[in-house]
Amino acid sequence: MNNEQTPPGSATERRQRLLATMRRDGGSWDWRRARETYQPRPDPRTVRRDLQLLCREKQLVRVEGGEYQAVE
Repeated sequence: MNNEQTPPGSATERRQRLLATMRRDGGSWDWRRARETYQPRPDPRTVRRDLQLLCREKQLVRVEGGEYQAVE
């Protein structure tokens, strides 16, 4: 199993993996697109909460349509 398939050990690690993927792949992300990066797939509320937290930490910016983009 590679590192991306291994479940994260903590919520912080989970959010950091999401952020790294968003930066690598670029574009706008909604919770559905973000959820596809998680293994195993969490409840949608967890994904939304992660996106909101990263936005509060100024790692993401909110764009139209409720989507997010990574800050470089």
